[in-house]
Amino acid sequence: MSARLVQLKLIVACMFWAMTPVFGRLLAHYHAPYAVAAGRFLFATLGLALIIAAQKPAARRIAWRDVPQFFLLGLTGVCLHNVLVLMGVEYTQANRANVIFASISLMVALLDLVLLRRLPSARGMIGLLIGILGTVVVVTDGRFSALGSNGIGRGEWLVLASAASWALYSVWGRRVLAIYSPLTVVFYASLCGTLLLLPFVAIDRAALPSLMGDGKAWLMMAFLGCLNSALGFLWYYQAVVAIGAMASSAYINLVPVFGIAFAALLLGEQTSLALFAGGALVIAGLFLLERAGSR
Repeated sequence: MSARLVQLKLIVACMFWAMTPVFGRLLAHYHAPYAVAAGRFLFATLGLALIIAAQKPAARRIAWRDVPQFFLLGLTGVCLHNVLVLMGVEYTQANRANVIFASISLMVALLDLVLLRRLPSARGMIGLLIGILGTVVVVTDGRFSALGSNGIGRGEWLVLASAASWALYSVWGRRVLAIYSPLTVVFYASLCGTLLLLPFVAIDRAALPSLMGDGKAWLMMAFLGCLNSALGFLWYYQAVVAIGAMASSAYINLVPVFGIAFAALLLGEQTSLALFAGGALVIAGLFLLERAGSR
């Protein structure tokens, strides 16, 4: 796969992902994050199953010893990442959630530092610190005193936890991608994540009749499942194989750009100076981090 095709797929995937908080806000009145996440990944798993069924039998087989690895990917990249963001956007704006997602590359760098002892260069360390500062500006809305007074909103904490889950999914996925193709990894991670989600749908049982009777909700879950999850996750892992987890996750800094535009157009959300300033710091930090080596 050519580098330009990889880059194009990542850009389109970022457009898809920017719609997650927007659709989450549109579905927030149901207060059914488990049911929405499960519906989304039922669509994703079905779509991926149709694709993988056309592959050779060897591409569909996995070793039993690797099943826990796929459940771990399903837990981080499917369950926690999606349920937490759907919970988060019940309490915060979609544009703010999308800007927080830009910090995922910073979290990947931190995980590399902590788990793999991959130390960024001096320029990379400066970029990491600038990006962390930008994330703090966004989650506190420019009020640094909020850090010491429980002033950070519940929504921001939930979205930060969602971003951290995706960072874990990115880093852990490298091990599995060394053995299996991106399609195989994404399919089984989606399947395992869906199986983990299904029992929790009972928590949202009061909202199920109205949610299942809403045609627009079904369309949004189908979009999130087939395009956002199935294609988006597949293209992301293809990029991880082609250019690495750090470079791939750096493209996520496009998510807030698309997300702010979509939130303004579809939700009428207003942006604040702190949101722009924090987003600029995050992107500047990623710019430095991308161009810095590691040792």
